[in-house]
Amino acid sequence: MENNHEVYEIFERNQIKLFISKEHRFGTDSLLLGEFAGQAKVENKVIVDLCSGCGVIPAMLTPFPEKAYAVELQQNAADLIRRTGEENKLDFLNVIQGDLRRSETFSRIGRESVDLVTANPPYFPENSGFERESVSQKTARHEKECSLYDVVKAAAYLLKFGGELKMCMTASRLAETIGIMQGFSIEPKEIELISSPKNNKARLFLISGKKGAKPGVKITWK
Repeated sequence: MENNHEVYEIFERNQIKLFISKEHRFGTDSLLLGEFAGQAKVENKVIVDLCSGCGVIPAMLTPFPEKAYAVELQQNAADLIRRTGEENKLDFLNVIQGDLRRSETFSRIGRESVDLVTANPPYFPENSGFERESVSQKTARHEKECSLYDVVKAAAYLLKFGGELKMCMTASRLAETIGIMQGFSIEPKEIELISSPKNNKARLFLISGKKGAKPGVKITWK
């Protein structure tokens, strides 16, 4: 089995080689979120990707933003993002390896200074859902180290007035997600429901919220 520092696959998109490992890779949900986030005009803007994993979201954005910060707790994943940045000479990409629950993690960024925050948070409460075998995957998919609440709180800390938060989450937590966002004055403006290929029920949703906005949301199916 390859170790976490060894490249397992190279993903080529927008002329970017994205390095991943068996422990830190991306799925369909990350690609959906990357496309969803790409609808925002990110050129000349500052973005932060929370729970960044292997950094696929910043790598998908085009044209490139002025600055992008990939925030990731796990050292092995952060190392992969750095390798992607170095190999592709992505001067805009900055890696922050740290705990998003701590405000000092964002000392390089600054409070209320960010135009767009993206996040693919852990989907399941700590002792629920499908428990994956590896510690790294449990950290990424279960709320062992941070919760949905923690992610939205961090986004609210970072976003300027009018800044946007874009996330992907499992459909069963839609009401909870809306409530948490509104609790931090991030008003949902767009929700895209992602249906299962096996039936017409939603399995995931993409949500976009704006800090300080008035109520009013558009809902679509994908």
